[in-house]
Amino acid sequence: MKVTVLFFGKVADVMGERQRVFDLSDTSARLFDLRHSVLEPAFASGALEVQRVLMSVNQALTHEDRALQDGDEVAFFPVFSGG
Repeated sequence: MKVTVLFFGKVADVMGERQRVFDLSDTSARLFDLRHSVLEPAFASGALEVQRVLMSVNQALTHEDRALQDGDEVAFFPVFSGG
């Protein structure tokens, strides 16, 4: 099972890339597990704060853990504000 992960803003800067495809065949296919495996080094180093990274699945913002499906598009991006 493959999912495409997109990185935006500061998250992309920290990750050094804007997109990566992950094969989740041998792992838990849950959103929070993916976030942990991908971003934990950045959280541990202080480069990113978990509460300041938003997530979306298939372009729908979510704060809930959920099962991922083959072909899903997950995005991690910083908190934003408008005015």
